Amino acid sequence: MKIFQPLLKDQEVYTFSNFKVQSAPQEYRPIANDNIIIFFGKTSVQQIPDVPHSIPTFKFTFMNAAQIKRKLNKIDILSDVVGQVQHVSERKSSCKGGRKTTRRHISLKLIEGDVVSVVVFGRHLPLLESIVDVSRTASFVLVITSIRVTPFLGDCSLSSTSSTCLFSNIDIPEVNAFLNGNNENAAPVLLEEPAPPEIPIVILAELQNLSLDMQNEDNVYSVEGKVIDLHPLWCYLSCPTCVYKAPEDQDTYHCTKCNKTTTIKGAKYRLRIEVVSDDTSASFVMFENVGENFFGVPANQLFLQNGSLKDSPPETILKILGMTLKFHVKIKISMYTRSKPDFTVVKIDPDSIDDLPSTLQKAASTQSIHSDIENSRSSSQISDPLCAAVKDTDGEKTPTTSLKRKKPIE
Repeated sequence: MKIFQPLLKDQEVYTFSNFKVQSAPQEYRPIANDNIIIFFGKTSVQQIPDVPHSIPTFKFTFMNAAQIKRKLNKIDILSDVVGQVQHVSERKSSCKGGRKTTRRHISLKLIEGDVVSVVVFGRHLPLLESIVDVSRTASFVLVITSIRVTPFLGDCSLSSTSSTCLFSNIDIPEVNAFLNGNNENAAPVLLEEPAPPEIPIVILAELQNLSLDMQNEDNVYSVEGKVIDLHPLWCYLSCPTCVYKAPEDQDTYHCTKCNKTTTIKGAKYRLRIEVVSDDTSASFVMFENVGENFFGVPANQLFLQNGSLKDSPPETILKILGMTLKFHVKIKISMYTRSKPDFTVVKIDPDSIDDLPSTLQKAASTQSIHSDIENSRSSSQISDPLCAAVKDTDGEKTPTTSLKRKKPIE
């Protein structure tokens, strides 16, 4: 990106040479082509000053209402939609997997008259808001590309992706059909979204004797507690493309879920913590999504830095000791067959971690258990199968996406 992004501009035409061609991924494809072009060091890019008339400025694949319903939960090929904006909601914030997200809902009227809801996230919001501000006193037609269809309140909702682009009142036949057929002003109206369902708040002692709804296998409750202990086995080795556990003593293994044979093993969070409140303790388990969002780094990266699996947790994780947090835990009926169940953490309430970076720095320095774990680290050393596997591949199959560093929650 650093090399080629400055050389490429939207709506310009270029000639490309010395590039690679490979099969396109089968998920989240922005277009239906079976192949994709890959740039590398020797690729040449040259702009053509006069755009040939045979090359259109825009190219979209628009969905109607029937096609939108058929696309529900399908993530193979992303699609485009065009419609006249009826309403734009206020900004709303939510927390998924411990990460705060901001979104706005657009009520979009299709050419057939159907109205669909489009959810726009993240980096697309400033562009959307600039379009709304400019077009507040006039009707405008919006083209939204590379969207996926998800269920929402019993209906279909369209969600933006990292490939989504927004275009307002561009000169194409589909947009002109709206503008020529409706000359009335249709200023966006701010709407209130339905409030999300409230999560019941309980105390830690109540988790042991909850009367669960037998029709609902998964029940989520909010509970507050102080972290007082950590299990030394804070992660496990898994298949690099899924969450299935990989054997520790085999260099080459076959993943039954992915149906692939590989030598690479990735580390995933499975952090068991002891939480106490009002003289009652319970065992909580944080898996990959919650752990990565909370600590701001994937387990794979910490594993490589720590250099061992059966060792004490690394410094980043040790700093959670002593913190009092609000957990959202998932409870299943089957848990209560055990003498002491492990409650799965599905989210950590962001209201309890507003000062996360400084809090983490303070927590580790006040814990006596910290030094005990450090002592055990020096006496417990094993081989590092993950590092060996990565070296054997010469870097060709290293799952680079799992090594990407993320910022802590703000």
